[in-house]
Amino acid sequence: AFRRGIGVINEKSNAVIVSDFYSIMGDILIKKGLKQEAYAALDSCLKWKSDNIECLNNYAYYLSEENRQLDKAAEMSYRTIKADPKNPTYLDTYAWVLFRQERYAEAKLYIDQALANDTSEIKSGVVLEHAGDIYAKNLDLDKAVSFWKQAEEAGGGSALLPKTIQMRKWIEE
Repeated sequence: AFRRGIGVINEKSNAVIVSDFYSIMGDILIKKGLKQEAYAALDSCLKWKSDNIECLNNYAYYLSEENRQLDKAAEMSYRTIKADPKNPTYLDTYAWVLFRQERYAEAKLYIDQALANDTSEIKSGVVLEHAGDIYAKNLDLDKAVSFWKQAEEAGGGSALLPKTIQMRKWIEE
């Protein structure tokens, strides 16, 4: 349906709607494992609306998960926290991009902000695991293990989490 929708987009189309359309399409393609097509859709999204904050955040996160184009990911992610500096999701993404760039001290500052600004009762297992990983790279292993255990209890995180806790160190997937 999304691919058919592309055929009706023209220069008179509403830029915000087209941008959101491509953003959603990119997210779906990522979930289907079609990364090259997903990145093309996300690029199209940003051509229509270069400040689509949700797209910038997701795109930056996808790149960071692949550990590629990290400078591009950092620039996109930084724009999201400038637009919404208290958004815990955007702060987590930026922290994770910094982590991937091996900028661990900076990553810790942003993951702390993400946790402080997260007002939900149930914390995200992914964010808690990121916090553990970042604290481990900052050589605070007790705090890292605490975050990893919280991530495990929250039901989130990677399949390597039990082994990470047992070994008390970050294990790259």
